[in-house]
Amino acid sequence: MSRQVAEGTGSPISHDAYNVISALHAKYEGLEAYRKYSWDGDQRIWKELRERDDEAVRLLCDELEKLAREGRLCTSQSSRSTH
Repeated sequence: MSRQVAEGTGSPISHDAYNVISALHAKYEGLEAYRKYSWDGDQRIWKELRERDDEAVRLLCDELEKLAREGRLCTSQSSRSTH
């Protein structure tokens, strides 16, 4: 990522999309951690947490798809009407 994009000047991704993508990334990191932790002990708790995060990932993916459908994924899209 270029310095300009990181600083928020000229970012091609809308603020809403960035937040959803960031949340998805965090959820996937958590899911990977649960997978690793489940090797060491009681798998019940890690399975339950994984199922809850799986649902959150589904909701976030749905939201990202909605943003794309509505033309709000990229900043260049959000400035023009798709209706």
